[in-house]
Amino acid sequence: MGVSYSILTIIFMVSINWASGNVEFQVWQKSFIDRYLQKGVPKSFLSKRVKSIKLIPEVIKKDRNQITLNTSVDYEKWIAKWLSRSEDGTRIELARNHLKENYDLLLKIEKKYLVEKEIIISLWAVETLFGKITGSYDIINALGTLAFDKRRRAFFEKELFSAIQILYQGHLKRGEFKGSWAGATGQCQFMPSSFILHAEDFDGDGKKDIWSNKADIFASIANYLKKSGWKYGKTLGDFAKRTRNEVLNKELLRTPKFYNKKGFRTLTGDKLTGVWKRRFAEIPFKGSPVILRGSNYLPLIRWNNSSLFVALNLIIFNGLRS
Repeated sequence: MGVSYSILTIIFMVSINWASGNVEFQVWQKSFIDRYLQKGVPKSFLSKRVKSIKLIPEVIKKDRNQITLNTSVDYEKWIAKWLSRSEDGTRIELARNHLKENYDLLLKIEKKYLVEKEIIISLWAVETLFGKITGSYDIINALGTLAFDKRRRAFFEKELFSAIQILYQGHLKRGEFKGSWAGATGQCQFMPSSFILHAEDFDGDGKKDIWSNKADIFASIANYLKKSGWKYGKTLGDFAKRTRNEVLNKELLRTPKFYNKKGFRTLTGDKLTGVWKRRFAEIPFKGSPVILRGSNYLPLIRWNNSSLFVALNLIIFNGLRS
């Protein structure tokens, strides 16, 4: 109780302090403007956006209490709930419908970027449930709050400036610039710096619109993966289950023969087959399978450093390919 009380007290005190518009925040605003003044955004535009920032104590609370993976969570039950989350059908059913509906557009993007249309739809499904869940936080305020906070100031200052660049370039208006409490935005949930590096204007209208334009959304996903090392025609990986609890080095390349000897099996209980050498990754949920990592495992890890994230995409991807 003592620890919980002290955390809540600190959050409350911070809230009161920020609400009063303290001098420290004003000093930080001026310092930020001075340091980013020569980076391509006019001073008047930069100053106006920085001085408009309203701190959000709730964002700091969320940052301090991020949910970590819990090995007591039952994998099968969690996955079943996640897949059936939408009232309109399972995520796989919806993914198939969206793949069919957008097939011609996705085929053009696949040919240009050499990234399979199924993984584009999969990431769209995993990140925002096909654009339904994108976040409602004002991105400038959320990132400004995290940039002023000292825990990860350098990282979030960079993201804040990237967000201001997005506004300056005219891709959307401030009132439309919404996203997660941590600054991810759009239907593919790019951080602002990722937008600057990877967002695409596929339809050539002069804007990179990852908030409402499917052509730009899908092309931006494909471009991100391509630049992250995606290999067209290569596998993301395969699920396997372990029948023996033996400590193994996950980073060593192993053959099916080795894995079979160590008790690895397919999800249907068969021995592993094929000619390959792969590492494996564990998913930190109770009763979860492992992922025998394919060539395209790392590009997804570069998108989101989570084996569970890769597993969710593998499930959707396989569902679209079956």
